[in-house]
Amino acid sequence: MAADDKILGFIKKGTCAALSIALALGAGSYAQRYEYMMGGENISVVYAQDELDGHKYVASSSGYNLYVSEEDLSIIIEDKTTGARLESYPTYDDQKCNATWIGAMRSAVVMTLISANDDTKQADLVNDDVDKKITYTDTGFTATLYWNTYKLGVTLEVSLTDEGLTARIAEDSIKEDGDSYYIGTVSMYQYMGSSYLDDKEGYMFIPDGNGALVYLDDKEGRFSSGYSALIYGEDVGFDESEVNTLLLDRYNTISDPQQILAPVFGIAHTDDQIAFLGIVEDGAQRADINVMPNGVSIDYNRSYARFILRKLYTQPTSNNSTSGSLHVYEADRSHSDLQVRFKFLSGEDANYSGMATSYRQYLLDNGLVTKQDVSYNTRIDFLGTERESWLIGTSAVVMTTTDDIRDIYEDLESSGVTTLMSVYKGWQAGGLYDLPITKYKADSKIGGTKDLTALIKESEEKGIKIYLYDDALLINPDEQNATFNVVKKVNKRRYEYETYKDVYDTFLYVIPSRAGDVLDDVLSGYTKNDVDNLAIAGITNTMYTYTYSGDKYTRFDTAESYKSTLDTVYDSAELVLETPIASYWSDTRAFLDMPLYSSSYILEDVEVPFLSIVLTGIMPVYAQYMNFEANKKEFFLKMVESGSFPSFYITKESSSELINTNSSDIYSSEYSSYKDTIVSYNTEFKALHDKTQDAVIVRHELLDNNITKVTYSNGVVIYINYGDTAQTVDGITIDTMSYEVAE
Repeated sequence: MAADDKILGFIKKGTCAALSIALALGAGSYAQRYEYMMGGENISVVYAQDELDGHKYVASSSGYNLYVSEEDLSIIIEDKTTGARLESYPTYDDQKCNATWIGAMRSAVVMTLISANDDTKQADLVNDDVDKKITYTDTGFTATLYWNTYKLGVTLEVSLTDEGLTARIAEDSIKEDGDSYYIGTVSMYQYMGSSYLDDKEGYMFIPDGNGALVYLDDKEGRFSSGYSALIYGEDVGFDESEVNTLLLDRYNTISDPQQILAPVFGIAHTDDQIAFLGIVEDGAQRADINVMPNGVSIDYNRSYARFILRKLYTQPTSNNSTSGSLHVYEADRSHSDLQVRFKFLSGEDANYSGMATSYRQYLLDNGLVTKQDVSYNTRIDFLGTERESWLIGTSAVVMTTTDDIRDIYEDLESSGVTTLMSVYKGWQAGGLYDLPITKYKADSKIGGTKDLTALIKESEEKGIKIYLYDDALLINPDEQNATFNVVKKVNKRRYEYETYKDVYDTFLYVIPSRAGDVLDDVLSGYTKNDVDNLAIAGITNTMYTYTYSGDKYTRFDTAESYKSTLDTVYDSAELVLETPIASYWSDTRAFLDMPLYSSSYILEDVEVPFLSIVLTGIMPVYAQYMNFEANKKEFFLKMVESGSFPSFYITKESSSELINTNSSDIYSSEYSSYKDTIVSYNTEFKALHDKTQDAVIVRHELLDNNITKVTYSNGVVIYINYGDTAQTVDGITIDTMSYEVAE
């Protein structure tokens, strides 16, 4: 092997001189670092080895070196500048793990198998009879694997890039040749970057809500389970209805967990200044993220993605709900390539900020998000009409008419608030929950179609965009014919979304193709009236498996259908999306309802605004409504920290009017109660945005004493103090529960 193929790296200036010295000295058999002084600069040269900890040298990129064990295909990544390593297996054996755990730790590919009603059996490269054929490439290797006992096979392709590594299993390489065992799940490099107890300093990143970290300290056995969640949310096609604990048989007092909106995870070793961000590039629609701190079954920290090819589910044996049921597995597995990209980060970038900025660049480079106009606007959404039960049928509850909106805009303008955008909910004939919306027809109670169109055009002339709200996912069986075109689960039972409200207690899901057709039809009605501002919800973050007319459709089918629909609408209208998953970020001009918190699971040590770091400065990012936040001061600071714009849900009438409607949980919305807050927020956030402009966040730091430091690409630095005493940082004093800006 040529010496120039083995050079691990050289740093700072004098690179050419360092390279010449390295070539002259040769690589040798062991890694060595040589220090030289040239031109007043300290130069470090590190050489590669033919073998490192039982792993064979395979390939080099501009920044990293790859080694592989031919026995279990575990790998070592070595930073060519610092010599720091990321291993795909634990380097320390505490002698406590059984053969199954050891197999999972060392194997590049780990599968769980389904046999009859059991889906727990593990197949790996250590404990099983596996035929392996390894072919080396210029950038890595390809390994064709076949488990003889189970008659199952896959081909693993590993390729080193300048920024990281890809691990891939192509769909056409997956083999299931027997009739006793089938593949349930597959994971690649489960233990990449793993560590034992508190041997490493750093953390694991969880894509929970906006983001959270789990520190790599000794958890002392406090946790019996880790974090495991499906990318893009749960699958209602399989999930059974949950039993809710309700207050007064009406109010759900437990918040739903936050969704995974982006297919990412990661680990940072801050002591070694090396980290990775994992991106699930193919197969994300049916994969989950697992973050397991030490003490969960074993004393190792690990974070990984797992692909689900088949699931067991419950199939009732008759239409009688009291009859028996069977546990069966899917007859056909999901069909998709499976790929994870590991983006490596070193030095000052080896942290969650580096992960977020790296992900942002990845999205931009691959056209998965586009730069939008990020001009500042305060978001004020309005509720038009709702419905309450009446003697026969329902009666309209009018909350905000088109004239009310005109008056509110005029009143705000007189107070200096001119930078606004709005989403109008419940504008359609029949009110907020007359779904799906099939035509552009406004409720006469708010002013009718003609006046709504006039309001939209008048507002546009003043620079205010009004977006018409459309939940394209739901159908209300009490108001619409729901006999056809509704989603059924894999067990052929109709999926029902329970609201636990008085007027409309159950909604159904419209199948994706029908949702697309309806949106296409109603879009024609909008455009004929020169109305093209739409805010779409529901389909923006809901993905599921379903059956229709005897055929089964997967989450891949759902995602593809929704993506096609949103592409079409985006090309024809000014489109904004409510809490969209990453698959649809290229189809929105703004992100509505960004979660500013995680689910606050007990294993999470600290929250971080990962998604906000990714998107702030790329598109307008609006926080969830501040009306309903218990700690408004903290929520205000969270918006400052994340670069989010404020959002309000407003009605002209008192929210007490909604007590007997499905919007009974809107307990505070009256404009007169929020005017002063809107004015003050608009002034403060506009002034803040005038300083950051369209800059992006390049660094986010959690300092001591509850201080957070946010640095923008234009040099603006924001200090936020969440503590109960004033603090001085970098010569700047920040009062308690306040922030300061340095330019």
